[in-house]
Amino acid sequence: MFESLIKFFVTHRTAANLIMILMILIGVLSAGRINKQFFPDISVDVIGVSVAWSGATAEDIDSNIIQSLEPQLRAVDNVKSVISTSLENRANAVVEFEFGTNMQKALADVEAAIGLVDFPDDADTPTIVKAEFADIISNLTIYGDVSLDVLRFYSKQIKEELLKLGVDKIDIQGLPSEEVVIEVGESELARLGLNLSDLSSAISASSIDIPAGSFADGALRVRSLGRRNKADDFANIEILSKEDGSSVLLGDVASLSERVNDNSVLVFHSGVPAVNLKIQRSKTNDSLKINEVVQNYVNQKTSTIPNSLTLVQHGIQANLISERINLMVTNGISGLVIVLLVLFLFLPTKIAFWVAVGIPVAFMATFGVMLISGQTINMISLFGIIMALGIVVDDAIVIGEHTEHLRTNRSLTAENAAILAATRMGGPVFSAMLTTVAAFLPLFIIQGVIGAVIVAIPAVVCAVLVASLVECFFILPAHLAHGGGDPNKPPSSFRRLFDSGFDYFRLHFFGPTVRAAFRFRYVTFAAAFGLLILSIGMMVGGRVGFVFFSSPEADVVYVNFTMVPGSSKSQTFEMMDELDRAVLETEKKLTDGRHNIVDFYYTFFARIETEDSSDNSVNTRQGSMVVALLPADKRDIRAKEFVEALREEINEQPGTDILQVRAPEGGPPGRDIDIRIMGDDLGKLKELATKTIEIAKQLPGTSDIIDNMDYGAEERIISMTPLGRSLGFTTRSIGLQIRSALEGEIIQKFARGDEEVTVRLSRPNSELLHDDIGQFQLIENSGDYIILNEVAKIEKRLGFDVVRRQNGSREIAILGDLDETILNTSQFVEAMKQSEMPKLLAEAGLNFKFGGRNQEQDETFSDMGVGAVLALVSIYVILAWVFSSWTLPFSVMIIIPFSLIGAVFGHYIMGLSLNILSMFAIIALAGIVVNNSIILVATIERRLKELENNENLLENAVVRGAMDRLRPMLLTSLTTIGGLSALMFEKSLQAQFLIPMATTITFGLAVTSVLVLFVVPAMIGVSDDVGKMVKGVLRFFGFGRTSQSQPFIVSEEQ
Repeated sequence: MFESLIKFFVTHRTAANLIMILMILIGVLSAGRINKQFFPDISVDVIGVSVAWSGATAEDIDSNIIQSLEPQLRAVDNVKSVISTSLENRANAVVEFEFGTNMQKALADVEAAIGLVDFPDDADTPTIVKAEFADIISNLTIYGDVSLDVLRFYSKQIKEELLKLGVDKIDIQGLPSEEVVIEVGESELARLGLNLSDLSSAISASSIDIPAGSFADGALRVRSLGRRNKADDFANIEILSKEDGSSVLLGDVASLSERVNDNSVLVFHSGVPAVNLKIQRSKTNDSLKINEVVQNYVNQKTSTIPNSLTLVQHGIQANLISERINLMVTNGISGLVIVLLVLFLFLPTKIAFWVAVGIPVAFMATFGVMLISGQTINMISLFGIIMALGIVVDDAIVIGEHTEHLRTNRSLTAENAAILAATRMGGPVFSAMLTTVAAFLPLFIIQGVIGAVIVAIPAVVCAVLVASLVECFFILPAHLAHGGGDPNKPPSSFRRLFDSGFDYFRLHFFGPTVRAAFRFRYVTFAAAFGLLILSIGMMVGGRVGFVFFSSPEADVVYVNFTMVPGSSKSQTFEMMDELDRAVLETEKKLTDGRHNIVDFYYTFFARIETEDSSDNSVNTRQGSMVVALLPADKRDIRAKEFVEALREEINEQPGTDILQVRAPEGGPPGRDIDIRIMGDDLGKLKELATKTIEIAKQLPGTSDIIDNMDYGAEERIISMTPLGRSLGFTTRSIGLQIRSALEGEIIQKFARGDEEVTVRLSRPNSELLHDDIGQFQLIENSGDYIILNEVAKIEKRLGFDVVRRQNGSREIAILGDLDETILNTSQFVEAMKQSEMPKLLAEAGLNFKFGGRNQEQDETFSDMGVGAVLALVSIYVILAWVFSSWTLPFSVMIIIPFSLIGAVFGHYIMGLSLNILSMFAIIALAGIVVNNSIILVATIERRLKELENNENLLENAVVRGAMDRLRPMLLTSLTTIGGLSALMFEKSLQAQFLIPMATTITFGLAVTSVLVLFVVPAMIGVSDDVGKMVKGVLRFFGFGRTSQSQPFIVSEEQ
């Protein structure tokens, strides 16, 4: 049937051309519709839960909310981990689910679990959010020496206008939340005989909208409208009715105003107020198109805003995406030129032309598959396409070269030669495709962020392979049979000269060498095995190092600082001003005044900035700066050098506790240094974390090591006295009165545009600005006042800003960075295990584990191990089925481990360290190198059949088979090597992290292409020797048959 199908397309060449045109048309229509971005989309299997509880400390939140919430969340199906953070006034929990979980069902399960939790009565309703993928396109910052109201108006306007233009999502930073503040003095409360709770009830009952039903058979609706939306609207609320019929209005006794929340994150640029807008896209939108919309808008909007304001677009990821895509395309074109040169050098012009035509045809069809399967054009998928440049022509080369061999050496017509070549090579080519797909299986099953990123390579390669099979079996034979040209026309002088030279080399040098390798098979195998041992020794001995991920050059620098407990806001602002000065001075010194390092910078008040934006805590003792650098290829100063210079330039202001300057690395999530210490006692956790940091700092190559649990403000712990209990006070009643006075009472919240406005009732600040909480006046049940000191005991204690838990256990994380040229993650982990840290923690009764990149590395290697076994088993099954033999697949697969030789020596020559991408490439290389073995063994099988009565049958079949396959094997290897060689020597910093993959495949394939021509023949001889030995033993014991057996297991000829 397969032969009939090929014959149909050869004899009906219009059908073949129609398929080709259809594949090209699909590609043309699809290429422009595929989204373009830097990395592939990442599935976010996360649900966030947030609960606000005004006035609570971090430990209150942990004890009263998190400890009740976490067990319910952990009981939900398919939960991988629950990470909770207790902050002042808020509890946050992040629930991560197993890969592939139905997130709509997971959301419903989480909502049901939260319904079972008994939260404090005055805590807010939990907020539940399913995380959605969002990719940052760029940042817009609007700044000027104006009020926050002006910035609020224009930033909101910009956001609304951009959303209408098609931008998916915009997050605004630097706009404090708005509040309606109602302040009532202590004297007024005493005169009226009311407390804040009484006032709160009266106000909330009068500021509300109530649907009142319908009448007249539903024709008319009744609504009771009373909600107030402005401060002045609350003034006429009646809060007390007197016996004489008069009433007291809220405006008579209270001060009403609208203001912003004092404890809010603020943004500044060069000391003036600013608002930052993060422009983001969803999975369905194209980064470049969204950025074009934003840039056009900014160009128009700049001329319409007041001169006192400046609008700047910076951190434009879309520009980097364009540059990197163009970089990969340029390398792809260079690789394509090399592939074409190799084709036309080794093949007759007609064959080379039609093989080359198949490249764009296969890739056009691949674009269609990418669009249908939801893939995108990004750095990783483009690398897959470049890698497939050489692979895509392998099948066509095998069929094209064999067609020419049959036409010239067997005197077949072009049509019959094309049909026979496609039919005869169908089995080996199809099995080679299957083994390549099997080799890529491990990359499909790797989970986590690494897996989500790297899966683009096997997805693209598999799509290209399928398209290539269609082209080389149904289109190429028709073109070879009817592709024009006079078959009787003598070849050109160059072709005759090249072919004669190649044949001379093949007959007089290569053939005898293969024969010697076969005859001295054990020496051959030992030599190859010796090279393998040498390469492993180079890895173990450190000649070729290993890092988990070679991160691209950073384009942003974070400066974070925390002031000591008790510091004022003004001290935080002074440190922010110092950062402004330091970054300008650093750039000036490094560039001799040219200022060509920094693209833009801005500072945050009350928050620190990290690559993980999940921690949205507000702390007025903290501040940060984000320095966006110019793209790496547009500056001479590297990020590391800038960080070191900036760290030296910053003068720590009085009260500075922690200062951290770092350039976050790209690649997998998590930090290089991440030690998690678990226990119940927060004080003990902090103490042991400090000792662990001191131990870690002694190791070379470590920097910016801190823990993530800071001391908070000094706390006052209140406990009841017997007198207080006798007067009817309880811990709860005292706590509520104090919280109402200090924090105020939140009466209600209402929407104003896209913001939520809080209505807060409180005492005037002038009545609260004293440090002696013991003089606070409480209201007794009788209405009289009594000071706190008389009814309660007050103790001082230093608390913590944050309490963190993971999967039920309190923990503190020690985080830091490594210079991996000195110390990599694995070496750091081993060094810490050998230090005194484990003993110290064990004596304290604490547990520990390593997280961050070490955890990601362990999980990735675990997945790779399972995948590698699955790949090898799959390859064996395919080969056993194709060759109808239990033992022959081992002769084919023997070449797989030897691919490590080229990879290791390649990294050594190029001065690179092996990394996780190198490991992925080695796995993928297994499928590529085994293809040559398959074609070689299939050819040797056919030679065995043809030389059945020949003397030295096996030796001659092996030598002639190797000589037959020399040209196509060199061609298939050289095209793959040529496709990647341009990228391997790329100097741009934007592509450096891909070079280890290119190096692995290029050098690995180069070495194995040579070894396969000698090791596989030697292995066939060894297998034959073993077979003869086994049969001899069996005959000795009377189990063997006396008939002459074939020296080599042969399958049915195709």
